[in-house]
Amino acid sequence: MMQPMLAEGFFLVSFWKPLFLLVPLVGWLWIISRVYDKHAARFHLGRGKWNAIHLSIGVLAVFAALAIPVKGEAAFWIGLGVMIVILAIDLVAYAVVANKDDRVPEEFHVKFNMLAKMAETRAAKAEAKKQGKVELVIKSPDKSTLAAPMAETPEFEVRVAAEGIVTKALDVRASQADIGPSGKDTNYAVSYLVDGVRQPGQTIPGPNAIKIMDFWKSAGKLDLQDRRRKLTADVSIERGVDKHTLRVTSSGAQGGMRMTMLFDPSKAVNKKIAELGLLEPQMAELKAIVEDAKGVVLLAAPPDMGRTTSLYSIIRMHDAYTTNVQTVELETQVALEGIRQNVFESAGEGPEFSTFTRSILRRDPQVVGVAELPDDQTAKEIARADHERTRTYLSLKTDNALSAILIWMKAVGDPDMASKSLHGVVAQKLLRKLCVNCRQPYQASPDMLKKLGVPSDKPRQLFKKGGQVLIKNKPEVCPVCNGIGYLGQDGIFEVFRIDKAEREFIKTGNMSALRAEFRKRGLPTIQQAALKKAFEGITSVEELSRVTMEQKPAAPAAKPAAATAPKPAPPKQPAPKA
Repeated sequence: MMQPMLAEGFFLVSFWKPLFLLVPLVGWLWIISRVYDKHAARFHLGRGKWNAIHLSIGVLAVFAALAIPVKGEAAFWIGLGVMIVILAIDLVAYAVVANKDDRVPEEFHVKFNMLAKMAETRAAKAEAKKQGKVELVIKSPDKSTLAAPMAETPEFEVRVAAEGIVTKALDVRASQADIGPSGKDTNYAVSYLVDGVRQPGQTIPGPNAIKIMDFWKSAGKLDLQDRRRKLTADVSIERGVDKHTLRVTSSGAQGGMRMTMLFDPSKAVNKKIAELGLLEPQMAELKAIVEDAKGVVLLAAPPDMGRTTSLYSIIRMHDAYTTNVQTVELETQVALEGIRQNVFESAGEGPEFSTFTRSILRRDPQVVGVAELPDDQTAKEIARADHERTRTYLSLKTDNALSAILIWMKAVGDPDMASKSLHGVVAQKLLRKLCVNCRQPYQASPDMLKKLGVPSDKPRQLFKKGGQVLIKNKPEVCPVCNGIGYLGQDGIFEVFRIDKAEREFIKTGNMSALRAEFRKRGLPTIQQAALKKAFEGITSVEELSRVTMEQKPAAPAAKPAAATAPKPAPPKQPAPKA
């Protein structure tokens, strides 16, 4: 008798009934622990108090499910329903109370579509696992993120190749990367601008290069069908914790299309005047020119030699809050606080650049910076302006002060008008700075000092590029400059006020007398400024020669021995005392 009774006792409760009770209970517990608990903690809603309430209600729900005073099969189903209702009341009660609390922003209110959103999130994560792994996070101008293509697809291969060009540029500290026809067959060539010196990159077959350029155009929301006009867009890229702005510019070129990618263009041109590299006497001369606040001042530099940076820096020496300061530009590189930047947009039937400039000058500005001189008529309009009331800075693409004056005179076409309006000239170039981590000192030989125009009566120390450092007595590539030997750039300038005597020489075209008048001032020329920085260890003689040689290609730099050094091109002016 005992064994049958025990067997019957084991089956008083059906095995499936506890499973039915667990389903809503487990779901409720998941929401409480994974959603409500974190929500209460994030917004300081009394996490401990709410957890105690949830626990009490959970115990009550289980008790109600098991203690229904009804006999038979119906008791289980009634208890299950009562438990679900109690648990649902608990979920709704927290949502109502939390959503009314002022500490919870509206976008973080508890909503009962959260489960659906979580399911969507899980699906998105599962989809992301199928995508290929990429190195960059790329965001379009509208802040939307470019999703990585599926692995092992043609689109993924294009993405990897496009990223590879950018990551290589970041690794070598390039300020610019270019893709354009190589001139050989249908291939394209990649090049990088590192500290003002162009370095060759890889060669890419034409069809692949077009796909890469189209990828970046697509990232910038540019018209993929337009391969001739100049199109520009800013794309955001993230590589780990590093964030950069990539200015993508595409245009037509002989034999195909060309693309330029500028890295952080705003940072490159946004410098204080003290950061440009002016020597002390040059800074004093420039301040005197700025304080004069009349006439035309020429700002000269070769392409990619800091022309826009200097224009912006000098313009900002004027107080934009007490002075009407404006610019005339083809394209703004950075927003200048307090300064009205007028951008000329070329149109088929619109005004010319010269007419646009004249309209700005007639608005009675006190300071105007003209970023380009596309034609002679623009120079004539500037020369005719009211120079007693307006200071005009004109940016020119040339490499020294005398050359800038000659370009100005030729463009104006009237020596008297051109000379009367001039009040100053500033010319500059950029040279590479030696890496202080690996630069190597050496004693300059008497012969070298003689060629540099420096007295050789006492030993002088110079520096040459290194590229390697000793680590545990073994030569290793310098980790700071990646073995290049140079790190960053510095400006070398010549700054001259133009007064009555200089204007007379300009009017008569006597450039020799003008040069002699500048020499009397004792102000450093570009060559002299470069030589001073070489003796200070900022740059090398090889870099000095490369930058200051005019109308000649730069010769490859050679490493000087301990007692001798390569023969540089002698500067035209005697060196100042270093």
